[in-house]
Amino acid sequence: MTFKHGITASQVKTALSIPRQVSASLPVVIGCAPTHRLNAAVKQDAVVMCFNYAEAQKALGFRETDDFEKWGLSEFAYSQFILYGMAPVIFINLFKPEEHRAAVSNESVSIIDGKGKLKYSDVISFTDLNSGTNGVDYSVDLITGTILIVDDGALKDETSVQISYVYATPEAVTSTECIGGADFETGRATGLQLVDEVFTRFRVVPGLLLAPGFSDNPSVAAIMATKAGAINGIFSSVALADLPVKDLRNYTKIPEYKINNNLVQEDLYLFWPRVLFDGRLMRLATHAAGVIATTDADNDDIPYQSPSNHSLLIQGAALGLDDKDTIWLTQPQANYLNQNGITTALNFVGGWKLWGNRTACYPDNNDIKDTFITNRRMFGWYGNNFILTWWSDIDTAFNRRLITRIINTENIKLNSWAAKQYILGGRLEFRDDENSTLDLMDGHSNFHLMWGTASPNESMNVAMEYDPSYIKTLFS
Repeated sequence: MTFKHGITASQVKTALSIPRQVSASLPVVIGCAPTHRLNAAVKQDAVVMCFNYAEAQKALGFRETDDFEKWGLSEFAYSQFILYGMAPVIFINLFKPEEHRAAVSNESVSIIDGKGKLKYSDVISFTDLNSGTNGVDYSVDLITGTILIVDDGALKDETSVQISYVYATPEAVTSTECIGGADFETGRATGLQLVDEVFTRFRVVPGLLLAPGFSDNPSVAAIMATKAGAINGIFSSVALADLPVKDLRNYTKIPEYKINNNLVQEDLYLFWPRVLFDGRLMRLATHAAGVIATTDADNDDIPYQSPSNHSLLIQGAALGLDDKDTIWLTQPQANYLNQNGITTALNFVGGWKLWGNRTACYPDNNDIKDTFITNRRMFGWYGNNFILTWWSDIDTAFNRRLITRIINTENIKLNSWAAKQYILGGRLEFRDDENSTLDLMDGHSNFHLMWGTASPNESMNVAMEYDPSYIKTLFS
């Protein structure tokens, strides 16, 4: 032992810890992106994080004019970055150009006024048509499949041309590929299982899980909800899924479909129908993610406010692009969907609004922490915060000082939230009856959170009564 004579100074760990911040609405989106448009040198892995539309274009080949039915990730990038202006987004691409493709041999294309159109768009490659030279006698727009004949080129007098080409088939990506699992040869995760890599890659916790183009498959939606409730086995989020408009054209049939397909999970937020913007059909779940993100951003990134009755950046609700497909739900009709755990779009006071507070478990599950989307997200968000704040203390000596530091830090945080009206109140406890001697000896401790989250003001009533006593004012 070193001999000491004099004064020394040392430092001890602060009695309070700074809580970790977790974004409550960070979307992780699984679907198809047109990566065949990218050069091999710039192609990235299947999981990418983008902070703006330019990054998304560079990483995944998006264009604002993409067919959103085919390219679900293009739809989400357009909605989240351009319409709602929210970032970042984690994209998981399922489309593989080397696998999801089809070939056309010697297609005859009519040329009218120097222009022709291929039967299929999103061309990956093609052979020179007729005896012309690409870039000299003609050009082909690989995205739209449009052929332009050069006025003074070798093909200027042709009324039709022959062309062979290979085009992208994102519709060939199956729901099984979306659900994913592990690659048989490499052992690497695929599909939805790649969600577990988000935190290890980027150190961010998913808040929302979406799969545009796939979530209207009930099996995919169910697996999404399961994954959302246990990302990496510990983190919680919420899955946003669309219901199929082709099968459900009448709102009265939707609750039966929901029950028959067992879409009753507490971590699932369901949407119907589709919506319209700038003449384009889009998925309501995609827009809901934008509304949730903007609502959270307006409230210190704490998910205590419901996205319901907040503005959607849409111009209509529909089942398709035909006039007969337009949907105009009345409030009672929209409420019928709400009472069966389905969220919709309502054009009532203040324009088009997202309408619905209940998760898919409602009405079969009446536990208030599960049925309201705000409560569900708040519980998951607090749990994620707690895990990240105290992870560095795992495997440290469990003593009274650590217990006190955890309780004091969390209770200061809870009191602050209560003062700001984010919650009604809360406290963290370390209870004797929940921590047996054997558990503590074996390194297992249990803390207990008691708190009140604010439920949405879903319904209001004013009682009106005639008071005859005011007749006397006639004589005053």
